[in-house]
Amino acid sequence: MAETFTFDVEVGTDGDISQRTWENEFGDGMVQAGGIGLNTKSQVWNLVHTGENLPGEELPELLAFLDRHEGYKAFRYAPPGEPEGWYRTNGYKKKALGEEIYTVTFTVKQVFNPRP
Repeated sequence: MAETFTFDVEVGTDGDISQRTWENEFGDGMVQAGGIGLNTKSQVWNLVHTGENLPGEELPELLAFLDRHEGYKAFRYAPPGEPEGWYRTNGYKKKALGEEIYTVTFTVKQVFNPRP
C-alpha cells in the first residue's frame, strides 16, 4: 500500500508548476501549439525540514521515509494549496546545525505513472 507524506516542512516552500507543450512557428509568423500527453501540467516542490536526529523526533522518521522510497517509489503528497497527487524524491541534502540538529532539503516531483 502506498504511503502518504505527512511530515512538517518549513513555511515558504516554493513550487515550480510547468506545462508540457510543443510549438511550431512558420515563416509567415503563424504558430501552431499544443499540449504534450494527457497530463500537461506537472509540479516540482522544494521542501525543507529542520529537526533533531534523536529517537522519538520527526527527523529520523522523515529520513527513514525518504530512504524507504529509494528515489523511485512514489508516495502521496499534497503541496500547499494543491490537491494530493503522486510524487517521488531522489535523494536529499543534510546540513548539520549543531549537536544532532539538521536541516534536510529535498525536492518532490509529481509523477503520473506511479510505482508504489
